[in-house]
Amino acid sequence: MAGKTEAPKASSYDIVIVGGAIMGSSTAWFLTQDKAFTGKVLVVERDMSYASCSTAHTNSCIRQQFSMELNVRISQFTADFVKNLRQHMGGDERVPDLKILLWLYVSCGQRGFCVDPAQQSAGAACSRRRHTVMTAAQISEGLSVLQGG
Repeated sequence: MAGKTEAPKASSYDIVIVGGAIMGSSTAWFLTQDKAFTGKVLVVERDMSYASCSTAHTNSCIRQQFSMELNVRISQFTADFVKNLRQHMGGDERVPDLKILLWLYVSCGQRGFCVDPAQQSAGAACSRRRHTVMTAAQISEGLSVLQGG
């Protein structure tokens, strides 16, 4: 694992987070932004380059389709936070301006459909999982057939 290592600056910490990828770093950031929290946080990450961290090996999706309202709200907060990351980081120009590709996943029985709202052909991930990438018009037509219309 590449990258430089750095010894902890303090001799003790109130919270030690193991894993500095998306979950660990976001947990540390939100803790340090909480004015009620006055402790010290240490994030330990074995791969300082983040090339082999768990986040780098995911499909980086933010699912927003849940049956529980709380889960939907958490996902919506996350999507908004990612879209406005630079603003949340104080407007620092070094923070990347992130974009989110929007996909709608519809499951009808055992067959799944991934919808590309931009009508691009970037649905390879869905195709590999035996799903069909469809445009909004194709979904509308397909749902009408499924509903007997």
